[in-house]
Amino acid sequence: MNTFVIGDVHGCFHTLQNLIKKLPKDSDLIFVGDLCDRGKYSKEVIDFVMSNNYRCIKGNHETYMVDFLEDVLFNNKEDINWLKKGWGGKATVKSYKKEDLSYIKQHLSWIETLPAYFYIDKTYLISHGYALPYFKRRDSKDVEVKHALMCNRINDKKHKESWEDVSDYKVINIFGHCKFDEVLVGKNYYGIDTGCSYNNKLTAIQLGTMKIVQEETSKLDLPK
Repeated sequence: MNTFVIGDVHGCFHTLQNLIKKLPKDSDLIFVGDLCDRGKYSKEVIDFVMSNNYRCIKGNHETYMVDFLEDVLFNNKEDINWLKKGWGGKATVKSYKKEDLSYIKQHLSWIETLPAYFYIDKTYLISHGYALPYFKRRDSKDVEVKHALMCNRINDKKHKESWEDVSDYKVINIFGHCKFDEVLVGKNYYGIDTGCSYNNKLTAIQLGTMKIVQEETSKLDLPK
């Protein structure tokens, strides 16, 4: 099985291309979300994933982008946390500055179609946040569950009373969102956000073998 799940890219287009060169040419790629923000090339990363029809989860940073990009670019709204709180929105805005509204709307419309998770071969749960404690409720319309699939962190103590007991689950959760220096490996989970946009590295993990392939962040991708 040449299926690889790739961690949070965060606009690091050159790093992504260098990582893909290390993978088999016939690889099927799945992205855990957060394609955008922080790195310089959010537009290029999204265009690449979208045009190649790769599977992708909707991350929290895609949600910020959908909520705010048009307003920032075309309505001059700047008093928003996406720009102010270090979430990386300024780099995304800059990458789209020269594009017209129709092009931007294509990207935003594509993002709106992205799912909250993939459940593959009744074995792998691919999500943006740590979703294992919500596995049995993954299709619930409950706002808390929807938010958790996207934003839950493995070390989050705030809502643990609502977590399911996952000790006997046969499913393996591969997720991003939570930044680690190295891949976090547990009994039935892998956290694969290894801080690409923080000048660390981008990670891919192969389904089946669980082989890890990594690429150090390219200096070309980071704002000065």
